[in-house]
Order: sequence, then C-alpha cells, then structure tokens
Amino acid sequence: MDLPRELEDYLHAHIPISEYMGVTVLEANEERVRLHLPLEPNINHQQTVFGGSESAAAILSAWSLLWVRLRNHESHPKLVIRANSIEYTRPIESEFQAETQPISQEEWNKFLVGLERKGKGRIPIRARLLAGDQVCGEFSGTFVALVDLIAPSYGAAANSKQ
Repeated sequence: MDLPRELEDYLHAHIPISEYMGVTVLEANEERVRLHLPLEPNINHQQTVFGGSESAAAILSAWSLLWVRLRNHESHPKLVIRANSIEYTRPIESEFQAETQPISQEEWNKFLVGLERKGKGRIPIRARLLAGDQVCGEFSGTFVALVDLIAPSYGAAANSKQ
C-alpha cells in the first residue's frame, strides 16, 4: 500500500473527525504531509470554512507528519499535541489544503535524543492552510511523543509473579 493511502486509512480509522471532515491525503513523506478537505462538511453560516475545521486540519497535518516519521520507530510512541496557535489570514470559500512545513534536522535530532533518553520528545511543527495558491492561515504547534514506560499490561505483570 502506498503511504498516503495508509495514512488516510489510519486517520479515518483512529481519528474519526478526519473522515467526517472529508480529509484525503494528497502527499505523505518524511518532509511533508498535504491534506485536502472539501468545503461542504466544513462550512459555516457565512459560507466559508469554519475556523474549528481549519484548526483541526492543521493539527491533523502536523500530527500526521510525526506519525509518518515515527511509524517504524521501535518504541511506537504515543503522539499528542501540547500547545498550538493559528493565525487566520483570510476566509476560505472553497476546498482547501493543510500542508506541513519541513522539520529542521537540528529540531528532529533534539527530539529523538529526548525520546531515547527520557522516553519523551517534544518538537515544534508548522503548517499552512491554502485555498488554491493563497495562504489563508498559519499554524504553529508543539507535539510530544511519549514512550509507554509502564508495564505492558496488568495481566502480564500478574502472571510473572505466579
């Protein structure tokens, strides 16, 4: 299966809002994730894209970039958003895209060191919202990857004591 399709299937299965919003994955690689969203399921009373949909699309694209980069990582960390901000620069009146910006090698290395040494890595990710070739929003978020440091399951721990 190709990576964009694998990511789209994962998003729809594990983050249901992505399917309700009509998210399709146009591009997915270690440098960039680009999502496409239709206007209709994301429309507001002004016939433009609802701000919450814009924010969710940006978060999904940024989270997805981390998922792509860590999907084969041996520790299988959990990915969560810690903080974010978004600047809405113009209304979106049509289908739109959420597109991540590349992560610098320096930031990535620092993130991996934290993940390996402490079981937790923190990284900033930026994304843009686009309608055609016009930038309509700028997103900045900090994401955290957590390695589960707790015993795998209570059953396994209980069985090992018998």
